[in-house]
Amino acid sequence: MGIPIDEEDCPVCEEFKDGWIFTYGDLVTLLLCFFILLFSMCKYEIEKFKSVAESFKPLPAGTPFMEEGNDSMVEQISKNVENTELGDSTNVTAEARGVVVSFSAQAFFEPESSELTADARKELQRFAQLLFLLPNPIQIEGHTDNTPLTKWSSGWELSGARAARVARFLIETGLEAGKVTAKAYGANRPRFRNDSEIQRVLNNRVELIILPAEE
Repeated sequence: MGIPIDEEDCPVCEEFKDGWIFTYGDLVTLLLCFFILLFSMCKYEIEKFKSVAESFKPLPAGTPFMEEGNDSMVEQISKNVENTELGDSTNVTAEARGVVVSFSAQAFFEPESSELTADARKELQRFAQLLFLLPNPIQIEGHTDNTPLTKWSSGWELSGARAARVARFLIETGLEAGKVTAKAYGANRPRFRNDSEIQRVLNNRVELIILPAEE
């Protein structure tokens, strides 16, 4: 049983004058919730931005042609042709489409002719021995410069005849016919501008492309 206290004995309670602190506390709590929400949204936006940025990055390059052996193949082919009579007129490079062996049409053919010279036959005969060892398909491309022709209606016809002649010679040498294709481009795919005689000579060419092996 409690002891009764007279109201006169109860100390007078002072009025609490800092009631604003409760409002302040509520405000701080709301601000904290707001910033937590803002931070979470910001983090999401950053991740979203990263995702979008990734989509605009350049696509990774495809696996280089014979990634582990293209350099050695270029080196091997270069050595194979550098000591021949037509070595100076033959260029070997590794490109995205395959290993490209570019033969000067000036060295392989007489002017406006699609018949191989004796030196060209000898070079191709030797080069074919290397192609026999490869499972890769072979593409022959004929190219000309933009010089007007007198014996042909267009450079496209001349380049096609030359590409077909090289392909036919390789097949006659023993290369499997199903592996060889021939294409004609005429003057449509020059390596250089046709502004000088040397540039026209370089554009006048037959390219042998060793394509990636079919899986």
